[in-house]
Amino acid sequence: MYQNYIFDLYGTLVDIHTDEASKNFFKKYAKWLRKQGFHFEWKSFYKLYTAIEKRHREEAKRLGKYTYPEIRVENVFQEVFAANGYALSDEQTQFLCENFRRISLIHFCLFPDTIACLDGLKKAGKKIYLLSNAQRSFTWQELELTGIIPYFDGILISSDEGCMKPDSEFYNKCCERYHLDKTQSVMIGNELKSDMAGAAAAGIDAFYINRYAVLHQEDKPIYQYVSPNGALLEVLVQTGVSI
Repeated sequence: MYQNYIFDLYGTLVDIHTDEASKNFFKKYAKWLRKQGFHFEWKSFYKLYTAIEKRHREEAKRLGKYTYPEIRVENVFQEVFAANGYALSDEQTQFLCENFRRISLIHFCLFPDTIACLDGLKKAGKKIYLLSNAQRSFTWQELELTGIIPYFDGILISSDEGCMKPDSEFYNKCCERYHLDKTQSVMIGNELKSDMAGAAAAGIDAFYINRYAVLHQEDKPIYQYVSPNGALLEVLVQTGVSI
């Protein structure tokens, strides 16, 4: 039925929990920074980071290029460190961003059926794409750790594109870049707003992977398929892919 399968990453293929909004995390990160020769008090870094990130997001929204704009966290880091007298190279910025994410991780792994689902689609000759609301400097290292990069025929990360789900332009970029026929494409994700609503706005069928204990079935769902128990292999079964 479909030739192109477009996946969300976090909560769909990858089970993840981070702590990057807590004061305890910023204390750990400031301690790690001091070992790298960057001296910040955790409260100072926390206030700078949150304020500058907020301003970057507000500025991106004011520009009005996209309904749901995305920023690059590397720019936030460079401004935060510059405020404390540190001029970062691109390599340093990448290193600091990667470890910001690494230190924040509490839990990270593939869902048990992720590989079986991707492998089944690949063996059936389907094209597989990734559409992720994420920061490349955070996410690429995690993609490498999972080993799933070779499964994808194309990867779009929101920080690279300047917009994020549910913006229909993010979906359109994927389809235009890889010459996808929307009628032959389906979006698979675990978020009703970003994944399902975004796909609907872009005119793409959607498959809802319900990762919650209870499924609240809408009277008029915006998706064409659903796995009530969050089973990825249902993607193959319900879309007619032979296993």
